[in-house]
Amino acid sequence: MARAARMAGSDMDPELEEALADADESLAGRAKKLVHHLIQKVGFWGIFLCASIPNPLFDLAGITCGHFLVPFSTFFGATLLGKAIVKMHIQKFSVIFIFSKDKVELLVNFIGSLPVVGKTLQQPFREYLDQQKAKLHHKLGESVGGGSSLIQRLYGFLVVAMLLYFTISIVNSFAQRHAKRTPIINGHASVGLTKAE
Repeated sequence: MARAARMAGSDMDPELEEALADADESLAGRAKKLVHHLIQKVGFWGIFLCASIPNPLFDLAGITCGHFLVPFSTFFGATLLGKAIVKMHIQKFSVIFIFSKDKVELLVNFIGSLPVVGKTLQQPFREYLDQQKAKLHHKLGESVGGGSSLIQRLYGFLVVAMLLYFTISIVNSFAQRHAKRTPIINGHASVGLTKAE
């Protein structure tokens, strides 16, 4: 969208202008300005850096790339390398570190040391962790106890509803675009008719 606005001759995309206008001297405001400056001055490596670290400002980087007419191949290449190689490894090692056996045991012991409710919460929490571990480490063909919970079913329903809404909105968008392109002759849409007919 930012690219289309720039190609149409607009000085600045409204989304980008709004994002930069909201940029005050807070940490988030300074980060927005930094991302804008980084993409404008550094290009590929700036996009790569924004895609590599887990941050919520990557959308702003994409808008900025559209505004500065960064070629799609440059944007996609930097994003693919940053997210698929660097960010994925950062997240993988973080999860492995945080959920290592000794760190989880430390957390369970901390819950047990809480005043008043610690001992009461420690055992159910330990059982829940053991149940999750059993689900992840079962052998092929073994049945694992415990069906889907209400939260899992509600989440599944939400995902299906969002996919249906997305599909319907795409079909609706195509239909509206087709209706705009189809000329109306004598109150009827004429598809593929020429003046000779």
